[in-house]
Amino acid sequence: MHIRYNTSNKITTANDFGDVQLDFDVQIDSILFDALTQCGVVYAASSEERPYLVKLNEKGKFFVTFDPLDGSSIIDSNLAIGTIAAIWRKPEGVTDVIGMVPRVDMVGAALSCYGSRTNIVLYNSKTKTVDELTLQRQDEGSACD
Repeated sequence: MHIRYNTSNKITTANDFGDVQLDFDVQIDSILFDALTQCGVVYAASSEERPYLVKLNEKGKFFVTFDPLDGSSIIDSNLAIGTIAAIWRKPEGVTDVIGMVPRVDMVGAALSCYGSRTNIVLYNSKTKTVDELTLQRQDEGSACD
């Protein structure tokens, strides 16, 4: 919803990789970190905007890494942009993702696309399935009714 109903502007900062940031990059990053903190199950997370681990919940059982707004540099062209995330189970006693094996420790991944349609592709290692979900309106009528 934030992307759909707001405009984005370049700001005078760059991330640690030298990419010029848009205010959306920073805003979506904060929205996702807030959500991961509030869910209570994420031990630590890092993002393209914060490429270091940020501890969120001492009792959390997962690490999450994400790009909050991949493709933000083309947002003005109205092409698809998205969010990419990976989720790893935190082994007992581990406080950093260094040395973890993605194919063994990864428990989920997601790619959401925001464009003419808003959808998300999810991988679930427990069920070993990949599912695509599309955002749809809840109301029964259409704009023409």
